[in-house]
Order: sequence, then C-alpha cells, then structure tokens
Amino acid sequence: MSRRVNSVLLIVILALAPFANLASAHPNIGLSTDVSHVILSPGETTNITLTVDNDGESIESYEINVSGYDSVWEVIPTSNTLTGVIPTTSSSTTIAVRLATNALPSNSGSMTITVTEPDADISSSITVLLSVQAIYLPSIDSSTAGDNGLVEMDPGQEVNVSIMVQNSGNVNDTILLSIDQSPDLVGFWANWTSGGNGNNSTGGNNTGSNSTGGNDTGDNTTTGNSTGDNSTTGNSTGGNGTTGNGTGNGSLMISAPVGWEVRFDDFTLDVMEAQEIRYATLKIAIPSNELPGYYGFDLFAASALGNFSVSTTLVVEVTATHNLEFSKTYGDKLLPGSNTSTQIQLSSLSTADGDWTWSVSTNSAGCDVEIT
Repeated sequence: MSRRVNSVLLIVILALAPFANLASAHPNIGLSTDVSHVILSPGETTNITLTVDNDGESIESYEINVSGYDSVWEVIPTSNTLTGVIPTTSSSTTIAVRLATNALPSNSGSMTITVTEPDADISSSITVLLSVQAIYLPSIDSSTAGDNGLVEMDPGQEVNVSIMVQNSGNVNDTILLSIDQSPDLVGFWANWTSGGNGNNSTGGNNTGSNSTGGNDTGDNTTTGNSTGDNSTTGNSTGGNGTTGNGTGNGSLMISAPVGWEVRFDDFTLDVMEAQEIRYATLKIAIPSNELPGYYGFDLFAASALGNFSVSTTLVVEVTATHNLEFSKTYGDKLLPGSNTSTQIQLSSLSTADGDWTWSVSTNSAGCDVEIT
C-alpha cells in the first residue's frame, strides 16, 4: 500500500511540474510573476506582471533581462530597470508578450527573466512557460471555379470544377468536404463581382438536349428541316435570356433541383499540413431538360480534429436553350403549272419562352413558295 501511495504522489508531482515557476534566486532578490504559463493563439498578445522583492538591507536598483524564447515570440519589458526599491518592499513592472501570426505549436518553449543588482553583481531568475495554442481552421473558396464562383452550364452538360481548400490552421489536420443546397443567394450576389475569367472547368460533356450548338442566353438560331425543295429557316428573336446582372433573379432561384449530380470526387483530404493548399474536384451534372436559372450550393470544409467547419457558396447558372423540332405531311405530287400544300408541325424543344420569325426560300428555279 505504501508503494502505491508513493507512486501516485510521484505522478501528481510530475504532472504539476510544468506549471510551476522555475526560479534560481539570490536571497537578496525575490522574484514572482502573476502567471507561470502563457498560452496564446497566433497573433495574440498578453501582459505579464513581474514583481521584484528587495530582501536586502539597502535601497537598490535592478536591471531586467528576458532571454531563451523562440523568435516567433516578441517579449518587451515596459521598463528595463527598477530604481529606488526600499528594503523589505517590492516593485512591479509589466512585460508584454506577443505571438507571431505564423507560429506553430513546435515554437512552444519558455523564457527566462533575469533580474540583476549591478552594484553587488548578484542576480535571480525565473522561468515562464510559453505555449502556442493549436488552431484547427479549414478554409474553402469557390471563387476558383467559373467566374468568381458563378459557373455557367447548358442543360445536359457535365463539368468538373476546381475548388481551393486550405488548412489555415497551425497543425496537421484532415479536412472533410460536404455539399448542401443553398436557396438563399442574397449574400452571394451582394459580394459577387465578375472576374471575367470564364468557367474554370474540365469535361463539359453534353449528355442530352437537341441543341444545335451555341446555346447562349441571347439569340440562338435554329435551322429547320427541308420540306422537299423548300427550305424553312426559323430565326429566334431572343426569348427569356438568363444572363446574370449581378443582382440575381428571385424567380429563377430554385432551391431543390431534381436530377442533379453535385459531388466531390474525394470528400476527405487526409493529413494536410499547416497552411497547405489543395484543389478538390467538384463534379456537376445537370438534367437535359433543366429550366434556366441560378442554382446555389453551399460547399463545406470541416476539421476532423478540431470540430469546426466553414462554407462558401457556388452558383450554377443554367442557360436557356432555344430549339425546334419539325415534322411534315406532304400534299399532292407537284406538277408543272400546279401547286400543292405541305403541312408543317413545329414542336418547341426550348427550355425558355422565345419569339420566332420565319422565312422560306426555294432551291428549284421556276418554283415559288409561301407560308399561309
């Protein structure tokens, strides 16, 4: 039983030892500080109060020196001397301690405060422990995708975009990625400005839609099928374009798109070093019949070790497509000097309303054609 008690006492003493002031004192100079262990996060500042006791028999002056700390620590005594300290009394001064923003936990250590009485060439010293607080801080930035986070896509298209992820903390960490739909885009538009860099994407496979190419949000031209020798051309005159104006369009913000695929290729970024940057691939695929509009997604980055997460918003602008499908029913056989009628049925394959104008022409000399 005695051995067990002794072992327990030894463990307790060893555990408390790092938190005690380590002092080397001359009997005429007593030293104490209001804190024995300074713990700061990068960029933080604190003050230590140093008290010097004159345990001698005459009025004395003292010089103060601080040493032994890492270069990421800035230690500045408000005064390097204390003068006129009467025997059996004490005098105090403040020591400012500032930690650099790039400090790492490995920069932890201690500092030694030495107080010297120059006349008698005697001194006392006291040690204060210095610790850098571990910071777990993920970071994610959607502005690396598209035009500052605004990605333009056609219905049926699939793209891969690069999203910047950084371990902004000061220790190694594992970053977990996730996605949620974002129906409220007010904050995004309030902070968005066009960078004019276009879509930062790869892939771009059109997996659907009877598109005739160039499906912008302005005027698209669709060429119809020939009706015999007569060619019919349909010219779009605009329609409801969805070009962003920087303020968004509330009627086009749809919070729950069905049939979309939005996912990271890898949801876990293992063992990222402090300040390390990696780029995660985000795959976006949209249905071929999706309506034009702005679709928002919140992209989350979470620290697996620090239980902390941040998010950024990515907006996908689905552009409008304008296209027609033609079917025809031929009339009687066309003989010289006679006429016939062909019925043409038009079906809209567009994803937005549009106004169309028509013109016809003939490829055979001596024939006339008109629309009725």
